Amino acid sequence: MVKFSVVIPLYNKENEIKASIESILNQSYPADEIIVINDGSTDKSAEIVKENFGNKVKVINQENLGVSAARNKGIKEAKNEYICFIDADDLWERDFLKEIKELIEKFPEAVAFSTAHKIMDEEGKIFINKIPFKKNFKGLIKNFIKVFKNNYGIINSSSVCIKKSLDLYFPEREKKGEDICLWIELSLKGDLAFSSEPLSIYRLNTSNRSNIIRKKTIIPCQLKWIYKNKNRTTKDIVKFVHKNILVTVYGNVAEGNKQFAKDVINFMRENNDYFWIFLLPSLFLDKRILNIIKKIRRKSYG
Repeated sequence: MVKFSVVIPLYNKENEIKASIESILNQSYPADEIIVINDGSTDKSAEIVKENFGNKVKVINQENLGVSAARNKGIKEAKNEYICFIDADDLWERDFLKEIKELIEKFPEAVAFSTAHKIMDEEGKIFINKIPFKKNFKGLIKNFIKVFKNNYGIINSSSVCIKKSLDLYFPEREKKGEDICLWIELSLKGDLAFSSEPLSIYRLNTSNRSNIIRKKTIIPCQLKWIYKNKNRTTKDIVKFVHKNILVTVYGNVAEGNKQFAKDVINFMRENNDYFWIFLLPSLFLDKRILNIIKKIRRKSYG
């Protein structure tokens, strides 16, 4: 019998956490345990969990160490081999865990399991993120990073299930792209079992999920990863990271954060990565083009 531990990193999500946990408790195939890591919330998030769910949910409090540290704490505390993640502002459809269970039973050799996802915009409208698979696809994706570089809809932090025995953790000293770094590490371990059923929901309009223009640019983890791991990286990983950075840079410029583009370009030049040339035009684009990019980016979250 497949048993799931569900890990939820929680930081100031008092308006969303109740619905997220309810979506877990309403699963057609039940979770064996639900672990909420309260990462130093300053609002009523933790109280809402305790008041509404009592001993149905295990709450662990820690000082604010970041989402990676919270997820890693959950991994260590989990008692089961199969660990599913869901962010405190996202949702699962009723059959999400049932679908993951079927993937595990059909493809036990996979290192990770995931489903397609939906995106809920600020107005509550839901649309399905595009994926390069037909309806009812359920299969093993070899070298999934190669597929991932063409579409960001096959794995995210609210649709993935991993094996605890892999002993993999999110990089805790990173504040941007830390989840992507874990997906890269997973891709080097083995294959992804994937279902085209869109059974997780990524919500755009939430309490503290926003495009904040920071005074100091945070270089994405995945970009630093390929420079630090030249002996482990592959052509597909480099292509994936480059395409991801391209989308991220142009998206940030479209949101008004031109300094991000400048800092990433300089960082790539310092590391003799000539892909920076493809980022340079982002600094000179017309506002009309940037608005088009902004709309496209808003439709491709996740």
